[in-house]
Amino acid sequence: MLVALVLNTRKDESEFEVEYDPPHTIELIKHGIEAAGHEYVFIEADETVLENLQKIRPDLVFNRSEGLQGESRESHVPSILEMLGIPYIGGNVLTTAVCLNKGWTKKILSYHGILTPQFHIVSSLEEVGTLKFEYPVILKPNEEGSSVGINEDNVVHNLSQLKAKLKDMLGEYIQSILIEQFIEGREFSVGTLGNSDGTLEVLPAVEIDFSSMPPEVGGVLGQRAKTILDDLSHYVCPAIIDKKTKEQLEAISLDVCKYLEVPDFARIDYRMDKKGRIYFLEINPLPGMDFDPEEQDISFFPLMAMKAGYSYDELVRRLIESATGRYGLTA
Repeated sequence: MLVALVLNTRKDESEFEVEYDPPHTIELIKHGIEAAGHEYVFIEADETVLENLQKIRPDLVFNRSEGLQGESRESHVPSILEMLGIPYIGGNVLTTAVCLNKGWTKKILSYHGILTPQFHIVSSLEEVGTLKFEYPVILKPNEEGSSVGINEDNVVHNLSQLKAKLKDMLGEYIQSILIEQFIEGREFSVGTLGNSDGTLEVLPAVEIDFSSMPPEVGGVLGQRAKTILDDLSHYVCPAIIDKKTKEQLEAISLDVCKYLEVPDFARIDYRMDKKGRIYFLEINPLPGMDFDPEEQDISFFPLMAMKAGYSYDELVRRLIESATGRYGLTA
């Protein structure tokens, strides 16, 4: 089977390319595809992607494309693949569009009874004057992933701080801003991995150990914490949690994937307050796949898979099997 890896290559370390895949990750996925017995081809997810997909016509696409621009950019390649009738790994057009929009995601999950922090979506300074907030709150770009636009100073404690930070973010990101109740407590990330029969396996959870980070991080896993201060010692996997919390995280994660129709793989972030209540924060249906121990560049998703006993090659094989099973393909 001809498997095409379609993604955006990271060319620099700027904030806006942090979601793109570096060459090291591309090589790891290539090795995994070939180790699974498939023929490999690479297609850059740029403006030539339609032409190249039409020319190559792969049997399956390993989709990791983040998109180039626009509020639905993660849906661009899935849309093209569906138009061409090419099967692919990962969420469909609607799933990727919804999950990139934090507000829409929360509205859907709230409808289904998933607990999420109180939130508002605003696109102007004037809107905050009529809204009620329980401080502290945290501000996030509504249509970004990988903690883009988020650092410790995004947590604000009064209306004056809120307006100042909101003004800066509206000017920089040219999109709506999510204002969300900041939940003090433990933070977890949970991965799901598809099976060939359409079910999902929940991988061992990661806990972010803020106690090992400088106090100025303020309990926020933002860009500074993920880059400048990044260290594997800050992440505990499997998370040290009791049986009840483990079962709750697993059950909520399966429900989240069901309601958002997320197959194959995902990474879901949560906060747990002092009363043990678990709050959904956000989901990434295109979780990072970086695994470079020498550079300390390891994404949560492969880390969780390794702790579940999978090698990187086995993880790639499982993803291919999940998608081929879903499409009824012969691998």
